[in-house]
Amino acid sequence: MVKKLEKFLDMLGAIMIAVLFATIIIQVAARVVFSIPSTWTVEVGRALFLAVVFLLTPVVLLNSSLMMINSLHDMTKGKGRFFLDLLNDLFVDFILVTLALGSYERTVETWAIEIPTVEWMKSGYLYLVMLIGTLLMLGFSLYNTASRIRKGL
Repeated sequence: MVKKLEKFLDMLGAIMIAVLFATIIIQVAARVVFSIPSTWTVEVGRALFLAVVFLLTPVVLLNSSLMMINSLHDMTKGKGRFFLDLLNDLFVDFILVTLALGSYERTVETWAIEIPTVEWMKSGYLYLVMLIGTLLMLGFSLYNTASRIRKGL
C-alpha cells in the first residue's frame, strides 16, 4: 500500500511540475511576446509550487532522502545510533503534528476567501494541500519509525 501511494505521489508530482512549467512558459510568453498581463499565472504557479513541495516531500521523507548533517549520527554505533534516530524521529513527528494543526486551522479560517485573479481558487485550498502533505509526511515518518523499532528490537 505504501509503495502504491509513493508511486501515485511521484506521478502526481511529475504532472504538477509539467503544468507548472507550462504555466511559467505562458506567463513569459504573455508578458514578453504579447505584452499582456497574465496575473492568474502567478497565483496558479504559486499554488502548484506549494503542491509540489508538500506532496513530494512525503516521498523524500519515506525514502530517507532528506539532506542532513550526519556528524553525530556517524560517531554513534549500535544502540546509541538507534536511540539517536528514534529521538530524531520523535522530534520530526512533533514538528509535523504542530504543522498539521496549524494547517488545519488555516484551512478552516481561509476556506471561503477568494483569490482575486483566479476566482475558482480559494486560499483554503492552498492550506488544504499543506494539511494533506503534512499528514502524509507524518504517516510516512511514523511508518519509518515503526520499521526502525521493529529492526532495532
